[in-house]
Amino acid sequence: MKRYLILLVAVFALNIGSLLAQQGMQPAKKLPPTLQREGVVNASPDEVWKLISVLDKVDEYNSEFVTSVEKEGDGYEAYRLVKMTDGTERGEEVTVFAKAAKRICFRSEDSQYPVEYYVVNYYIEPSGKSKTKVRLESYFKVNKGAPKTKTFKAIGKELSTTLKGIQNYYNK
Repeated sequence: MKRYLILLVAVFALNIGSLLAQQGMQPAKKLPPTLQREGVVNASPDEVWKLISVLDKVDEYNSEFVTSVEKEGDGYEAYRLVKMTDGTERGEEVTVFAKAAKRICFRSEDSQYPVEYYVVNYYIEPSGKSKTKVRLESYFKVNKGAPKTKTFKAIGKELSTTLKGIQNYYNK
């Protein structure tokens, strides 16, 4: 009987300790993106998802920046090598591929920008009948000593051009 009482007290103490620890924890907060662009596309969310989730189609809607794409795999952890119009190449890995949520995230391995890291999230949400809101959120940190304003402008232009390309793809 004494064993059971000690065991009961120990379990109770562990539960109380765990509860107190959880109460002290703050929920994770999403960091605001470094840059963001959003707009409405004249297509359903499913149609937009079908376009951006096929990794080697980026040159079809972003030909101002991309000349060709080579891909390895599909979905999460897929990789694509993007050949840019300026002659540079950028490797991108898919770090989020959420078909149900219509969200995809690319992490650049070797960005042409002077940044420590470069990540772009695509969010696709319904916006009325046969319309979709596309939001591009980028996260990056400009290298120390690199031109910050110029880098922000260049990345902002890429995001805006990508969004405009997706919009124009459905306005043909």
